[in-house]
Amino acid sequence: MKPAPASGVDQVGVNILRIVTGTYFMALALDLIKGFDPTALFRPVMGATGAEATGAILLLALSIWFMLGAALRIAALSLALFVLFSSFVSNFVAGPVENLSAFWYDLTLACGVLLSYLTLDPRELRRASVLGHNARMRRIDVHRAVRPRRVTPEAKASDKPESRRPRPATEDEINIFANI
Repeated sequence: MKPAPASGVDQVGVNILRIVTGTYFMALALDLIKGFDPTALFRPVMGATGAEATGAILLLALSIWFMLGAALRIAALSLALFVLFSSFVSNFVAGPVENLSAFWYDLTLACGVLLSYLTLDPRELRRASVLGHNARMRRIDVHRAVRPRRVTPEAKASDKPESRRPRPATEDEINIFANI
């Protein structure tokens, strides 16, 4: 087992960052905050009402899937592509090209989503799932044979042979009435 690096974020920290990022997208899907337009991909095909419902449901499902960490690579890639393409369509195809800062903001969010799994090794990817991780016992290799020894109850003080010489008594212990 390799030692954990001294500096950096452990698995719990990565999970918390992923959950915070996912809650941002959930709030965006529930229209609690302003951000990119998740309906931009579906508006030319479905109309305004159908696109609003489909975009919100898809963004909400992707963000929950991303937060749970189940199949994290696919979930993060799907969420990042959805954010990137929705932002591209709403900022460059459907709207004026002058809104470049909103696209860069969404591109940064997509890169942050992708970074949530790029730094994880295969073992950490398996442990990244919030609901699906099961701790497994590992077998410990024993390098030498274990020989148990019998433990017997301690003998009474009277049964015990005297192994040490008694300490000689001092003058004060001999003459206890001297100080009266």
